[in-house]
Amino acid sequence: MKEYLEQAGRLRRRIKRKINEIHVLRQRAEGMNGSSLNDMPRIASPDHNKIEGTVFKIMALEEEIKETQAEYDALLADMDKRIHAVDDSDDRDLLTKRYLEFKTWNAIAAEFGYSVQHIYRLHAKAVEKLRVDESS
Repeated sequence: MKEYLEQAGRLRRRIKRKINEIHVLRQRAEGMNGSSLNDMPRIASPDHNKIEGTVFKIMALEEEIKETQAEYDALLADMDKRIHAVDDSDDRDLLTKRYLEFKTWNAIAAEFGYSVQHIYRLHAKAVEKLRVDESS
């Protein structure tokens, strides 16, 4: 389960990083075409090669985001399928909160009305059921 959380976290961070890169590139592109509203003198003619290169970088990053998002969605779909195969609804709820909603132990404990220690015990039992169902 730890590997799943790490992989999901890596994919979410990769997507976020690429979105931030696109944001920075778009800001740069806006500055290149001289259309930004500020007190700085404007460039007489924008460098179309730089703008074009930036647009291609943005398009490539958007494609990478789509691919990473598809990988992330497949990972979540697989985990969702595995969780829904568990018979006990409370176990499914706990596993869903942790592995699909990515809630913290404290948040899960608060929602269930239990101590974090008790949630750990319930989680261990639920994960065992998940592994048993997985091997069937």
